[in-house]
This record gives sequence, C-alpha cells and structure tokens, in this order.
Amino acid sequence: MKGVIYIRVSSEEQVKGTSLEFQVEACRSYAEQKGIKIIEVFREEGESAKDFSKNNRKAFLKALEYCRKHKGEIEAFIVLRVDRFARNTEDHFAVRKILLDAGTTLHSVTEPIGNSPSEKFIETVLAGAAEYDNAIKKQRTLDGMSSKLEQGLWTWRPPVGYRSQQFKRKGEKKTGADMPDGKVFEIIQRGLRLFAEGNITQTELRRWLDTWGLEQERGHKTLPSLVKRIVEKHLSFYAGYMKDPWSGKTTKGLHKPMITKDEYHRLLALQNRSSSSKPAVYLKQNPDFPLRGLVHCADCGTLLTASSPRGKGGRYYYYHCKNKECIRYAKSIKKVKLEQEFMELLHQVTPTDRFLSLFEATVIDLWKEKGQCFESQAVVAKERLNGLKAQLKQIRELVENKTYTSEEYKERKEEIESEMVAVEIEMNEANIDRLDIEIAVSFATQFISDMARQWFDSKIQIQQKFQKRVFPEGLTYQVHSGFGTPKLGLVYQINQTCRDDKTHLVALRGIEPRLPD
Repeated sequence: MKGVIYIRVSSEEQVKGTSLEFQVEACRSYAEQKGIKIIEVFREEGESAKDFSKNNRKAFLKALEYCRKHKGEIEAFIVLRVDRFARNTEDHFAVRKILLDAGTTLHSVTEPIGNSPSEKFIETVLAGAAEYDNAIKKQRTLDGMSSKLEQGLWTWRPPVGYRSQQFKRKGEKKTGADMPDGKVFEIIQRGLRLFAEGNITQTELRRWLDTWGLEQERGHKTLPSLVKRIVEKHLSFYAGYMKDPWSGKTTKGLHKPMITKDEYHRLLALQNRSSSSKPAVYLKQNPDFPLRGLVHCADCGTLLTASSPRGKGGRYYYYHCKNKECIRYAKSIKKVKLEQEFMELLHQVTPTDRFLSLFEATVIDLWKEKGQCFESQAVVAKERLNGLKAQLKQIRELVENKTYTSEEYKERKEEIESEMVAVEIEMNEANIDRLDIEIAVSFATQFISDMARQWFDSKIQIQQKFQKRVFPEGLTYQVHSGFGTPKLGLVYQINQTCRDDKTHLVALRGIEPRLPD
C-alpha cells in the first residue's frame, strides 16, 4: 500500500520548534506499523486550517492534486490529527470525499477514524470538536480586540504617521497607545491640514508630501493608494477616535490626535468631491452642480455645463453655455444665483394646501376601490391553490389503488406542483399590492409641500430624479429674465388648474397606482 503524509503548523513559532519534525516522525512510525510505503511528504509551514476558501494551504492543495493524478495508486493520506486536516466540519467532509473519489483513505495517527459506523461517528465528533475549538478561539480573539478598542488601544498596525511600541515582539500584551512617528507625523499632519482647505487634489497632496520629505523619511515615493488611505480610510484615527468594526461603536483613542475635530469634519465633507487630478465637474452626478443636465440656454437651446476654476480666494463655481456659436458662450452664471432662482421657481409650483388635501383624499378613495380588486384576486388564488392540493391528494389515492402507474403519477404530480408554485406567486403579488396607501400618500404630500427644501436637502441622485419629475422637459434660462415658462409634470399641472379655481378636483385618472396587467 502506498501513501502520502501531510503535516502542518499554524504559526511561525511552531515552525521554529520541533512540531513539524515530530509530526513527520509520528506519521512515518504509523505508516511503518500499517505497512504503508510513504511516497511523498507535504509540509505546510505557518498556514491556517480555518478556511480553505482563502487558498492559503498550498501544500495541502498539492497533496490533493497528487492523489488525484495518481488515482488508484495512493491509498492512504496520513495526518497526525483531524484538526491538522481541517478545522470546520463542512471542509473536512468535502475534502474527505475528494480523497475517496481518488481511491484514497484518510488516516489519523492519534485518532480512531475509519469507515465502520462507529469510526465514522468518532470522525464526525472530532471534526466538529475541531470546528468548535476554532470558533471559540476566534470569538475570544474578537472579544479581546473589542476590549482593547474600548480601552482606546488600536489592535492593528497603526496608520502612517504613527509607530507601534512592539509589545508583541517583547512577549507582552498591548498596554500603551501607538506613538507619533517623529517627522512623518508632522508631514502627514501638515498635509491633512492643507487638504482640509479644499484647494488641492489628492494628486497635488501627494507631491507636497514628498516635497516636504515623506519620500526621504520612508525610503520610497508616496503612492496614490497611500494618499487615498490617509485622507479617506484613517481619518477617524487621525482625529483621535477608533471604530469597532464588529459593533460599530466609536471610542476615543489614547493616542495623540493628528487633526482637530473641525478639520476632521471638513475632510469628511471633501470626500464627496473628486479625489484625483480629474476635475470634479466631469462627474456624471456632481453634487456641486445638480442643475447640469436640466437647464438649457434660452438663446441656443444647449444644455448648460459647469466649471469650478481656482482663483486666489479658492474655487469659484459657475454654470455656462458650451456652444461656441452662441452669444452667451463663455459668459458665466454664478452657481449661487442660478440655484437660488431655481428654488424660487420650486416655491412657485409647489402645490397649495387645498390641492394637497383634495389630492390625498381622491387617491385614497380611488385606491380603496382598486384594493377590493386585489382582495378578490387573493381569494381566487387561494381557492385555486386549495383545489390543486386536493387534486394532488386524489392522484396519490389513485396510485395507492393502482389506477395510476408510478410514471403517470410522477408526471401528473410535477404538473400540479408547478401550477401550485405559479398560483402561490400570484397570491403573494396580490397581497403585496394591498399596501397601506394612506401612509404612502401622507408621506408623498408632506414631501411635495415644501419642494424647495426637499430638493436642497437631498443627495445629488435624488435631486436630479426629483427635478426631472417636476420639469420633465427641462428648463430654459435667460440671464436677465430668469427661467422661461416650463412644462410641468402631471400632478403640478393639475395643481395649477386647482390654483386658478377653474375646476374642482375629481378622480385623478392617470395618476393612480398602476394595476397588474
């Protein structure tokens, strides 16, 4: 009988000791007793058995591949213990099957595992025990790390600008905060404060850092990825805080902060802007210019574009026409002016209280009428489902009476079960449509009762969707006369009619929620 040996240690400390040699000796002694000729020995040094999905067990994978390539030749896969093989039950039996398919049997030197019922039971218990032990150790580690974070101590390698006190190398537990890293700390601090002013990009910050000596201090050029981590990922640490990634709780750290709380909030605000040399204006959804893509030049009909040139006082924000043949070309409109006039326009078209109350009452009455239809659909679907269940019961009785053959029963059963699934989907959809429309309409009326405020407070994605609903064909703008008369969305058209007192609001056909086809 031929076999292979697989040995593993999970830390560098074990590699330096006698663990590997001990495992080889024990496995060879076992093989000799069993009459197994060892063909190969696969050594895994300092790798974890926690999770095969991370592909960090190179020697183990080589051992499996060796058994597959020599299918029928390698009959024994020898390990010292089951927990050397895998530390969760699912992985254990998944790989056990791979070995069996290759004609290879797993052997444990120190544990009685095998193919008899009692041996399989013991193997399952051992694999489960290994997984349990691994889970307990993991939980203790996480609890310990969370405890350190609550104490204000960072449990990982500190970000650039700080240095660890190397407690682990001294064989001690971490009891002190990470210390500022001399001149590197001062350079990063200077760079963050400059970046917080909002006048430079990350690319420019990288150049300044190396100009001030960061490249010299660290021995290599500063990469864009490092700058990104500095101004985005590690900001809370630099501000003197640390966040527990498991509980989400934020704790004040014991380390010396690099930036003030005010600087921290300014840097957070800047994260929504472009983080490279590419100007933010070219973003499709730029929070600085929400009206881009909506407003047309009144003179030539071209959509206004935008820019944010830098001057002595910082950046200046403008909308302007990009058509070189237009008389308004290169004549800018201040962002503040255009957006203030847009908010005034929203105030003008905001539905009146009278319209909103009538609108709410009409939609709710109409929906209650439609809701009866959904109720009926749900009842009919339930009756059909009960009928199909009864049919399924009948064909089972026919099989018992030998009226149906097993083949006929199987075919008919699959037909009915497929139909039952379709009916259940139909019934669920009908129930979903029976929503609480009163709450939905109440929220909608509150939202549109102050459109200018809602638009101003929303994120760019919501702003652009919202303004397209109100002004579906966009707007035209003339510097001296302002916005032209816009075409409004349906609800806002009806509001204008109601405002003029020309008609009473009736059932709003066309705005009610669409029924299923």
